[in-house]
Amino acid sequence: MNFFKSLLLNKNLLISVLLLSVILIIGQWFQSDLFFNRNDIDQGQWWKLLSGNFTHSNIPHLLLNLSGLLILMLLFIDNFSSRTFILSTLFLAVIVGLGLYFYTPELTGYYGFSGVLYGLYFVAAISAILAKDFFTGISVAVLIAGKILWDYVNGGSQASAELIGIPVANDAHLYGFIGSLLIAILLLGKGYLNTKKGHPPTF
Repeated sequence: MNFFKSLLLNKNLLISVLLLSVILIIGQWFQSDLFFNRNDIDQGQWWKLLSGNFTHSNIPHLLLNLSGLLILMLLFIDNFSSRTFILSTLFLAVIVGLGLYFYTPELTGYYGFSGVLYGLYFVAAISAILAKDFFTGISVAVLIAGKILWDYVNGGSQASAELIGIPVANDAHLYGFIGSLLIAILLLGKGYLNTKKGHPPTF
């Protein structure tokens, strides 16, 4: 009952997640035209830096990230605003695309939303901490940071690579995490200023 009450109070987050899910599904239909293709980007199709984040290698890959979005909403429905969700999604998609292009030059193609998704989880965790949901926020923040570090050092999960049909782009996860750290700094700064002024934190 409390969850449905929270859902009604934060219905904009539900709508935002549903709209993003639709975008990811549509992105799968136009996968070959939208995925991160370094040759195409070099020839001026710069939008693929962004659009590549909204494509997937296959249906299991898509369903994996759609499930991750659903869990994100369920975990943070009480303290993750739709505004922060939307702006963070766009910012993280840009950071992941630019990171892959400039700092992972050996990568010629990329499909997937997971780099952005990891970043969204960390941003949502910081929002939860600022809303004084310390258990959820700290637990998720530590798990996300630990998972990204583990995968980056150890090369990621072979089972995941077999499921999605391509090697896991651990660099994308790292860039998404870096982007989420930048957003976290902004949220923490805003939370501090609101507290200093005597206002509750807003996100």
